[in-house]
Amino acid sequence: MVKDRSYGDRGTGFTPRKEKKFGPGSRWCKRCGCYTSLIQKYNLLLCRRCFREVAVSLGFRKLG
Repeated sequence: MVKDRSYGDRGTGFTPRKEKKFGPGSRWCKRCGCYTSLIQKYNLLLCRRCFREVAVSLGFRKLG
């Protein structure tokens, strides 16, 4: 269930905002769609909560 990322008028009558090219609002989690705490290393683009759920299946292992 991915969120709608269109920037156009959604029937509210408001003008569309400029699409962000950098910063926290420019990328979102590929799995759940949230913007916060995104892991970009190795081009994962997963939030930390989704990463913890799928890390073992991706080949990561916990040390220590």
